[in-house]
Amino acid sequence: MAAPAPLRDAQLRRLTRGVTAAAPSEPFGAYVFGGDEVGSALGRHVERMVFLEAFGNTPELLAQEYDPYEESCFFIVVVDHLRSLPVGAMRVLAVSPAGFKSLNDMEQVWGEPAEVAAARTGLSMTPETTWDVATLAVAPDYRAKATRGLVSMGLYQTVTVAARSCGVDWLVAVLDMPVFRMLRWRLRMVFAGFEGVGPRPYLGSLASLPAWCDLVSTDRRLAAAYPELHGILYRGVGLEHALRRVDGSALEQLAARQRRAVARGLTPRRAAGGASLAS
Repeated sequence: MAAPAPLRDAQLRRLTRGVTAAAPSEPFGAYVFGGDEVGSALGRHVERMVFLEAFGNTPELLAQEYDPYEESCFFIVVVDHLRSLPVGAMRVLAVSPAGFKSLNDMEQVWGEPAEVAAARTGLSMTPETTWDVATLAVAPDYRAKATRGLVSMGLYQTVTVAARSCGVDWLVAVLDMPVFRMLRWRLRMVFAGFEGVGPRPYLGSLASLPAWCDLVSTDRRLAAAYPELHGILYRGVGLEHALRRVDGSALEQLAARQRRAVARGLTPRRAAGGASLAS
């Protein structure tokens, strides 16, 4: 689809109020919107604003890069309830005939099929149990110490809780190196790089790295070593005073969406060692 027209401030606030909880008690809230739902405009707004500021990505470039994956995308959005504004967003890609952008781009940018790198790393991902964190964006005013990382943690919590409720075991992404380092520090090395794959320039980032997360093994490791962080990410507890957790009904709708995507069927390429990563 064409690049969306920018939302004026009044339009953005009106839309935000229309798709979020009525009179919430928490200052922030996490929401999930399918790519075809009106609320996805909130995620697209944050993505467009942040990626233009950080990497010089124009709306036209974003449309060119992500339109082929539109069928399978959904957005996780963190909203500032007090200001009625979206302030953080993730664009997530589920299984589809188009494959996963992060893995497809590995061959185009890094010169090696994702299946080869995954087999060398000893991974056993399948498309049906993988999600691609295609974009991750937090508004500039919400990266400071004042919010103590609440917005980004709300995004990480929601994608983890949602993934496990949908039977998803793996996350993949291409991460700007400062974001990659921050995730490894804040989330205790949840994401890792592929063996033999190093940082390269990518879509305006001076250095980005393809990365993966094994949600199953991370669940066990965090439960044993970092129970507080495990509670936040996997049980969705610990942020309730400040962040309204994504509604269970939204997770049920997302799980149904995931089942439909899997049921549509794929004929994915099979990688060496049994890994099956992209269509």
